[in-house]
Amino acid sequence: MTVRYVVTTILVVLVGLPSIGISLAVAADETARNDESWPTKWFDSVYLQAGYGIHWGDGDDYKGAPVLGGFEAAHKDTHRIGISLFNNSFGQFSQYYYYGYKWRLPFIAEAAHVKLSGGLIYGYVDEYEDKLAYNYNGWSPVIIPSLGWKRDRLGFDVAILGGAGVMFTVGYDVWQR
Repeated sequence: MTVRYVVTTILVVLVGLPSIGISLAVAADETARNDESWPTKWFDSVYLQAGYGIHWGDGDDYKGAPVLGGFEAAHKDTHRIGISLFNNSFGQFSQYYYYGYKWRLPFIAEAAHVKLSGGLIYGYVDEYEDKLAYNYNGWSPVIIPSLGWKRDRLGFDVAILGGAGVMFTVGYDVWQR
């Protein structure tokens, strides 16, 4: 295990897990739903998701399809911040830290939407650093578009992962204001 992996794991533990813990604690406390303190002041919902990826083609280096788990907090059902944890196509533990925006598509269906997120991915390291553009020490900026459907608390999305493949996700709002 290299220092890079240890530092990344510490960052995930220090940033990601407390955010999830705070959000779940707020969701469990019924009185906090009407409270205008952090995080309920900024976020209207907390969305947990899981996903499975498919590659566009075959690669000798691929170690299996990416599997994802994510956490997303939304403001007014449009602005969102999140973190996704996944094993990349090469079997390396990776993270995606992002900001995104969601547009509803009521002219198609009331539950249809398009999302666009942008942020940083960490985890494509060593011999796989060249698999993402502008990768520096495992960090790379990315933009990910997706098309989805969400009714009440349950949602489904299909995210296009550039030339690599597509990710299918299912999610659920574990907390809503």
